[in-house]
This record gives sequence, structure tokens and C-alpha cells, in this order.
Amino acid sequence: MADHPRSTHPSCLEAERLSRRAFNAPVRTLLTHWLMLHDREQLPDRSRFDTAALPEQVLPYLFLLERTPDGCEPGGRWRLTLSGSHVTCALGRDFTGCVLVDEQIPGISRSRTLRLLGPLAETGLPAHFHGTSSFRPQDGYGYSYHDHEQVLLPFRSGGDGVDFVAGAIVYEESREATPAPR
Repeated sequence: MADHPRSTHPSCLEAERLSRRAFNAPVRTLLTHWLMLHDREQLPDRSRFDTAALPEQVLPYLFLLERTPDGCEPGGRWRLTLSGSHVTCALGRDFTGCVLVDEQIPGISRSRTLRLLGPLAETGLPAHFHGTSSFRPQDGYGYSYHDHEQVLLPFRSGGDGVDFVAGAIVYEESREATPAPR
């Protein structure tokens, strides 16, 4: 981060710490990109994020979430607005446009992503997880995977609250699964 003076903003410090811990290149690369967008005084503004500016290696692992106006859960309700090809293949379906609720994405309530969003929305701190996946596609399609690494990076749109999240998720030990017998 030689381009920027050292920041003591809590979100920058957390992102720098996470970038040293990150195992997979797409996760580290997205963290580095987010830090370049950070003005060191407050969370990056949503208007500064442009998928075209991301390194190509991140795009298959990228997902974007926007807070919905009817957010009633702690941390609000979130809608998936973009899903990279790796994410779509791992889940066996493109859930772009869906709200992160079981009725729209079966089993999402068990996901690590949903559990990380509440604290992220409250604190404005980036969130990271690397370990065993608890969310699996319900229909037997997609990849077979055991572990994953993900990062969630908060953005604001004008105000101080978090209303947009850029994330990267790498499903590890993945191989294409055969559709479940019918």
C-alpha cells in the first residue's frame, strides 16, 4: 500500500490484516483493490467501485450485494446483484437478483456469508472466513466442495451506513459434480 499514507481507520487496518491472512489470490487481490479505493477517512463510496477496473482473475470469484430498502433483519436484507462464473457453477445456478432468504436461495440461512453480513453492516469492518462450508446447493448440481475462503468488503452510498458489499469467494477442492439421479 505504498501509494497511500498509512491509515488508522479501523476498516483499513482490518483489511490490511486480512490481506496478510488471505490464502487465495482472488481474495487477496480484491482486498488490495478495495484498499486502493479507500480514502483512509471513511468507507469507500459505492460510486468508486467499477468491475471493469478489477483484475480479470478476480471476476469469476466476485459477487456483489446491495441492501434492500425493506431490510428488517439485523444488518438488513441483501440482494445478490452479480455472481461470477465460479460462484454460479459452485451453487449450480445463477441466483443474481435474488434476496438472501431461504425462499429465494434454498438453504442460504446456513451460509457463512449471511452470518458475516450482520456484523459487517453494524461495524463497517471487512469480514473474512476460511474453513468448512455449511451452505451447499440443495439440488445436487454444481461443484463438490468442502472448504471455501471468502471476503466481504463494505461500501457506502453517500451516507455513513453500509449499503453495498463486494465479495470474493473461492470454493476449494472443487470438481464438477454429476447431477443427482432423478
